Amino acid sequence: MAASGELAVPTLPAGVRAGRQYVEREVMARGAQAVADDAALVAAELLANAIQHGLPPVYVRVAGDADCIRVEVRDADPRSPVRPAPSTSNMTGRGLALVEAVSARWGVERGGEGGKVVWAELRSGAAAHEDALDVDALLASWQDDQAAAGQRSTVVLGDVPTDLLIAAKAHIDNLVREFSLAARARQGDAVPEDLARLIETVVHGFAEARDAIKRQALAAARRGEPRTRLALDLPVSAAAAGEAYLAALDEADTYSRAARLLTLETPPSHRLFRRWYVEAVVHQLQELAHGLRPEPVTPFESVLVDEVERLAGLQRVTGDAARLQRVTAALARARTPEDVADVVVSEGVAALGASGGGLLVRAADGEHLAVPGTVGYGAELVDTLREERVDAPLPAATALRTGHPVWLESRRERDDRFPALQGFEAGTVSMCAVPLIVGDRVLGALRFSFASRRLFGEQERAFVLALASLTAATLLRTELYAAERAAALDLQRALLPERIPDVKGWSVVSHYSPAGGEGAGGDFYDVLTLVDGRVVALVGDVMGRGVEAAAAMAQVRTVLRAYAIADPDPVAVFDKVDHFFAVADLSQLVTVLYLLVDPGTGRVEVGNAGHLPPVLVDDSGSHLVDTRRGTPFGVDDPERASSALELPPGSALVLVTDGLVERRGEDIDRGIGRALGAVPGPGGRLPGALLADLLAACAEPAGHDDDVTVLVLGREG
Repeated sequence: MAASGELAVPTLPAGVRAGRQYVEREVMARGAQAVADDAALVAAELLANAIQHGLPPVYVRVAGDADCIRVEVRDADPRSPVRPAPSTSNMTGRGLALVEAVSARWGVERGGEGGKVVWAELRSGAAAHEDALDVDALLASWQDDQAAAGQRSTVVLGDVPTDLLIAAKAHIDNLVREFSLAARARQGDAVPEDLARLIETVVHGFAEARDAIKRQALAAARRGEPRTRLALDLPVSAAAAGEAYLAALDEADTYSRAARLLTLETPPSHRLFRRWYVEAVVHQLQELAHGLRPEPVTPFESVLVDEVERLAGLQRVTGDAARLQRVTAALARARTPEDVADVVVSEGVAALGASGGGLLVRAADGEHLAVPGTVGYGAELVDTLREERVDAPLPAATALRTGHPVWLESRRERDDRFPALQGFEAGTVSMCAVPLIVGDRVLGALRFSFASRRLFGEQERAFVLALASLTAATLLRTELYAAERAAALDLQRALLPERIPDVKGWSVVSHYSPAGGEGAGGDFYDVLTLVDGRVVALVGDVMGRGVEAAAAMAQVRTVLRAYAIADPDPVAVFDKVDHFFAVADLSQLVTVLYLLVDPGTGRVEVGNAGHLPPVLVDDSGSHLVDTRRGTPFGVDDPERASSALELPPGSALVLVTDGLVERRGEDIDRGIGRALGAVPGPGGRLPGALLADLLAACAEPAGHDDDVTVLVLGREG
């Protein structure tokens, strides 16, 4: 209950403002206008501390006259305030420094009902600090007085770096301040139960131990001591509070990581320190509660050294895991054993610090070893490895035959077990060779050489074996890919025309080459002579790769031939193909360029289902024919259309698929321009020469990423 001449202050953000206004009125009423502003500042700081760190109820009182004003703030928490060391990063601790700066003197007294009173005196005149109290001594003695009450035990933690203590406690103070402000700001609103519990535990839990550490650290800092000897006098009940406090701080860090707090996540060194001291306090108090004599607390430096060792081991493990992850990602793009070797051998040599390494697989004859790739080996050694037989008494061949890894840790062990190595790898001191196993198959072996003695520890062996496992799985995938590609190419080639029919007065030549390094595409072409002498010529491209694309190509080519024989008109054929796609519910997209040629007159009717237009080469040069381009098959096109042109004698039409003109990272218009430039005209050139020039100009040094199909129809003149 408020005494005469004091104000009960609500523990809300608005309470500080109300208390400040009250102090201003009281000071002015006493004629002390000269210190009114300072008194209001002192009241605001003391009230903010009481509301944030103390316990309700909170009161403010003004006493004195025009010469000396006394401002008192009383709350129910018996803990004395703590005066932190100056800090530019700490969001708390500046209030008492301001109070000390503007007041003649200040101090703290015990309240009559178990709380405390923090007071400050402000005087008019120059002798502001002549009789100032020794506040440090007062606060230290306050702690001693409080320790006398109740059954308590002393936990000696030992010496800890003072700077670490100050920084760690400042971070906690920042968190406590933010949680306190959050709780005050939401008074009157429902605070979620889990958040309310967290705020209560962080702000008020384990407070006595926290304050004791803070006081001892600040006292050591003021004395200039680099280390603080921590000894905490605590009740046994603090053990349970410590466990809850530690869990709450870990939970608060999850809020910080999710950017739900302004306070940053606890730095690793602070987290290690708080876990050490809280767990030590809890363990000591629990032992004492059971009447046991606890062992001395493990020094923080020992805990720190253990943590460094743990992190060093974890770094090695995570480093290997990161390398294996990189290898896995890179192997996803591997299509051949050479691709696999490029990734695995280079990563293995770098990770192990080897002088060289190589991937060996069974050669096609089954008796020798093939070498898809090496790193760090000279040409002579690589040639020797290529001559190695599967039954050779050498490490890689032995690993491949037996399915067991070979670890050679010294030159002596090397010479005793594999004397043949001296003849062609004399500079190698240590070596490992591990089999590449998938199921019951051994696909090859990985070998790594070392120019100095190497002891292969458990972790290093595990890394090499994991690398071998990834390699084996990828090699198996390249085998399956190669088999699928071969099947698709065989199917595709079987369905392409064995020969181009002879057309009187015309010369027709073709070219087809599958994609390099990728699955076979869906390119196709056809030349069909009808019973009335007209000729159907077409090129097409099924979207996709592999056996599925080749099978779809076979379907579409067969359908086109059948419909062309029945009625070769481009629109009639395309309408029937659209209907076929709809009835069969085909999911592939297929582009087709279809020509119906009258050899006698040179009239050409053109149907285009989403394909590149043909190139006309005549006396005026080379240019794209403006066809009425529709949509690919597999996309509804309600109105198919065709166009027509007359091909003069000596002219030619060139039909291509996009594999000829597309390059990775380049606009297709540049590729089309390159093709037009390769056949500039005038007419009269033989189709075979046009085809050769076109392929030479559009060749891709690294190989085309897609199938390339070209069909040239030249009218003789």
